[in-house]
Amino acid sequence: MKRSLVCSLLALPILAGTAVAQTPVNLNTWTAQSYPAVSGFSPGVWTVAPDGSSVLQSVNGQPTMFASDFNAQGTAVKGKIRVNNGAGDDDFIGFALGYNLGDNTNASADYLLVDWKRGTQFFDFGAPANNTPGGTAAAGLAVSRVTGTPTADEFWQHADLIGNPTGGLQQLQRGSTLGATGWDFGTEYEFSFVFLANSLQVYVDDVLELSVNGTFGDGRMAFYNFSQSSVNYSAFTVQQVVPEPASVALVGLGLVALGVTARRRRGS
Repeated sequence: MKRSLVCSLLALPILAGTAVAQTPVNLNTWTAQSYPAVSGFSPGVWTVAPDGSSVLQSVNGQPTMFASDFNAQGTAVKGKIRVNNGAGDDDFIGFALGYNLGDNTNASADYLLVDWKRGTQFFDFGAPANNTPGGTAAAGLAVSRVTGTPTADEFWQHADLIGNPTGGLQQLQRGSTLGATGWDFGTEYEFSFVFLANSLQVYVDDVLELSVNGTFGDGRMAFYNFSQSSVNYSAFTVQQVVPEPASVALVGLGLVALGVTARRRRGS
């Protein structure tokens, strides 16, 4: 066995497992939900292409979700996102993992939010966003844990603020290369997710940006927008992930092959 092949076997990700049976996603069967009204911000409007391969969120509005018809835990999901030229604004696009239908009004909600802000900005949403204070949203990619029913101010700041006893956000990590870098208009980015009961890995254009460990509940995947119009999601696929022992075994085969190669070299 050539050394390059052995090295590629050793490089297989143990944490993520191995994905099989890639299936295109039909977005016609997904469900749109928005968080309670914020003054001056409308619910999201999600328009699916007739063939179900893409969806456009067209409103500069309140936090809104477009939730899958499958549970995301134990899957690898891949797809593309783009904010169209001429959309203006510089706010949040992203995804949720472990989201359940009704979590937008559920005091027991608990899911992961991956969101990406184009520019750093201060804003105060005011009433009826409870009595939470305004604050700054930082440019860049991040993952946060959402609990209960946060206000718009809490989504904006990735914070659990005094004044809202029903929920909040805890930011867990910022992107390895995009943590302080915003997205660009008209640029298509490919996101890949591997979501397991104890880990989440997020790749952007094949670069590992986020990798968090913990104990995470199962739930759906959702597309997420907040105060950003003209966002297009397309070409999504989902795969089941082989349990971790299979990956470990495959890496073990690589180790055995490496040993065989070493013995052959010593005997030559």
